[in-house]
Amino acid sequence: MRADALVKRQALLEATWALMAERGPDVPLRTVAEQAGVGIGTLYRHFPTREELVLGLLDDFGERVTAIIEDHLARWDEDPEAVWRGFVTSLADLGFGEIAFQIGPLAISSSALGVHARERRDRMITRLSRVLDAARSAGLLREDVRPEQFLVTLATLSRPLPPQVTELVPDHRRWMVEVLLRGLRAEG
Repeated sequence: MRADALVKRQALLEATWALMAERGPDVPLRTVAEQAGVGIGTLYRHFPTREELVLGLLDDFGERVTAIIEDHLARWDEDPEAVWRGFVTSLADLGFGEIAFQIGPLAISSSALGVHARERRDRMITRLSRVLDAARSAGLLREDVRPEQFLVTLATLSRPLPPQVTELVPDHRRWMVEVLLRGLRAEG
């Protein structure tokens, strides 16, 4: 794909992420194109259907998570506890909670999208398991934590808070990550 086409595709995915997180999966595609700064024809060239757009979003999220996993696994032996903390913080900082809760019902209601979403989820779980296994081996993660639980917990933790709350407690997410890390730690 040409460099300019990649830039437009990424702009579409970022606009989709923001708009669907805010408004849900029924946001008008013309609005997505406008926010991305492209024409509706460009959107349809990259994503012929709404389902293709959501799948693109899931793929983009999977690529982001994979990059975080690979980066942290490459540094694991340096300082497992610091790398684990950085890993959990990086995933929480993706802020995928709101989008996950918005597009989940769409994936359930569309059998084709649901199949693809499950395949992508299963691939991500397999990759994520490598980090979770390393954390367990280092005593940083309890044995009973499943990858699905871990992701749902991070999705819940990363949902945006109303501005009044973030003004009152500006470091709330960081604090929640610390609480989560303590709660996930193996007892010993």
